[in-house]
Amino acid sequence: MRQMLASLPAILLLAASPAPPPGAGQLLDEVVALIRSPGGEQRIVTLSKLREEARIALVAHGAPDAATRPLDGPALQAAFEWYLDQTLLLDEATRLRVFEVDRADALAELRRFQARFARPADYQSFLERQELTEEELLAVLRRMVRVQRYLDSRVIRSSRVAEKDLEDFYQGHRAEFGDLPFAEVRDRVKARLVEERIASDVKAVVADLRGRATVRMLVDLSQGT
Repeated sequence: MRQMLASLPAILLLAASPAPPPGAGQLLDEVVALIRSPGGEQRIVTLSKLREEARIALVAHGAPDAATRPLDGPALQAAFEWYLDQTLLLDEATRLRVFEVDRADALAELRRFQARFARPADYQSFLERQELTEEELLAVLRRMVRVQRYLDSRVIRSSRVAEKDLEDFYQGHRAEFGDLPFAEVRDRVKARLVEERIASDVKAVVADLRGRATVRMLVDLSQGT
């Protein structure tokens, strides 16, 4: 189940901008927000951190080329929403002391990340452009795995659907399945229903955490920086 990450790369792919013209000024860093999880410590979120998170997410989802482009306002806003959810979900998993990720699993995720690049040299260039050490990247990937495991545990019931639920869903969406007989499209119906239920459950989990968190925006990211 990868519902949590599904929307961010698509938004970033659309919003990543062409390179700026030579000589264009660029702000190197800026504090853009403060986040306090329920019962947790306050975190400072910088512009450089958002860019780093966005580019790592893009590569993790198979778009290493897009990860090299400048990010405009909508992309930065999407990156912030992503990082906010990651932060709140990680803090909740930490509070509950669940789903720790051992180094072996983190390294396996790192190998998958490296495989997104056509050449080892491209991976090294990515680290250099982002001014990331491999250990820093590993820490982000490790967090992503832990968050995903926690989310999976919260929505596991969504994958268990009764036959009647499938039939009712099919009846309400027959046209979307080409009016084919239920027996022919049952697997597609189940996949669609499970996907929708997972999306709804993820949204509820995140909304609950956001409702109990304190978020202070210092910059209007939607206007770009």
